[in-house]
Amino acid sequence: MKIVTVIPARYNSTRFHGKVLYPIDKKPMLQWVWERAVSIKGMDRVIIATEDIKVLDFAKSIAADALLTSPNCQSGSDRVWEVVKNIKCDIVVNLQSDEPFIEADVIKDAIELLIKRKDFDISTAVSKIDNNSDVMNSNCVKVVIGDDMNALYFSRLPVPYHHKLSEISKTYPYYKHCGFYVYRKEALGKYVSFKPSNIELLERLEQLRALENGLKIGVVMAERLGPAIDVLSDIKKAEKYIKTVSRIERSKIK
Repeated sequence: MKIVTVIPARYNSTRFHGKVLYPIDKKPMLQWVWERAVSIKGMDRVIIATEDIKVLDFAKSIAADALLTSPNCQSGSDRVWEVVKNIKCDIVVNLQSDEPFIEADVIKDAIELLIKRKDFDISTAVSKIDNNSDVMNSNCVKVVIGDDMNALYFSRLPVPYHHKLSEISKTYPYYKHCGFYVYRKEALGKYVSFKPSNIELLERLEQLRALENGLKIGVVMAERLGPAIDVLSDIKKAEKYIKTVSRIERSKIK
């Protein structure tokens, strides 16, 4: 199977302007993500997709394959589709530019899941949440998972609700979503043809459009997920994360 990774890198982010080039431990965030992607064996091509010449120039400075895309793309997935629609491939990895610490093995697991499970149209990753602040943080997207490892719903609220009378309420974990997706190319084409759904617009979560239109999303478990960068204050969390990992673990993310 031919696998292409696209890193949508929108410079004009509403909540954190220019965040894709903001340094984390002296390295631009986008470079962290790109280095992770190109380290994965079996990847046929890794492309940075951006609407801004500043990102394109930076990509050239690190010898990255990059394309200038329309500023009118409504979502990262729309930007990815603009890049891959005329590229011959089977699997498309949408690797978010604001997830600098996602490990290569997790991405590979998600790719393998999609190849093995023909009933899944899309795959992604989740991790158990181990602190209450993430449970209550609306920037930390929670996932409801079915028994066959399919995603039933994504929300910025703490879901599923843990009723105090439920016998498993104290032991059943919340799961955090890692914002990358692996698509079958035909599934991505279907997704971008759908109109944005009301629940997608309410939660501002594009993956809800896929679920509402019947696409099935499978999940793999990640041992840990480093912080995503949504707002400027997340940079401090990222730098703290780097300092707290062991030397061996740190070698995996640098």
